[in-house]
Amino acid sequence: MAFTPRTIIDEARYLCNDRDLEAIYRQQNDELLVYVNSGLKEMAAFMPMMFSTVGDMTCTVGKVEQSITFLDAIRLLDVVCIHDGPSLTPFDRRVLDLFNPGWRNVAPGQAAQWSPKEGDPLVFYLDKPAPEGQVLDIQYVRNPGEYALGDTISDVPESMKPALVDYVVYRAESKDDENVMNARAAAFYSAFKSKIGVVENGPAN
Repeated sequence: MAFTPRTIIDEARYLCNDRDLEAIYRQQNDELLVYVNSGLKEMAAFMPMMFSTVGDMTCTVGKVEQSITFLDAIRLLDVVCIHDGPSLTPFDRRVLDLFNPGWRNVAPGQAAQWSPKEGDPLVFYLDKPAPEGQVLDIQYVRNPGEYALGDTISDVPESMKPALVDYVVYRAESKDDENVMNARAAAFYSAFKSKIGVVENGPAN
């Protein structure tokens, strides 16, 4: 059977007891489809490496501060290398600011190091202004696709289906009171996180 939002929703309806002989549902497919796509986005937040990809990005000439230009990017993971060239290594921007305050204003040249920008997951610094035509291989977390009911889900393996079913049940069970998650909804959300490998915090000592 294909791994689609429809198959996830069918299983979620069974767990929610949202089926009857006349197939009149309490919650419509369009609403539950939103939950499936939201569940994939939560997976990307909890399991970034499952959604990692590498793309090549042309730098902004003459700048040390660079912004990821991929439309599906959620956050930067690594600046891997010059495209078809040498690897880049991380540097500590605060140390460079301390010992070489004018590093941002040196002549453009091929990057050798990079540093993330605090507070902005899509921006990073190079160790010198970028020359014309410099292309970098960037590893980043991509946003999952937006799926219709019959689309085959390709962002995650089919082994993630039970987790997505739990997520849809959690959202369906908690929709009546958005401010208070009832015990049943909380149990399904906990099951969702457990199945994707998120360790719950234990009680405080």
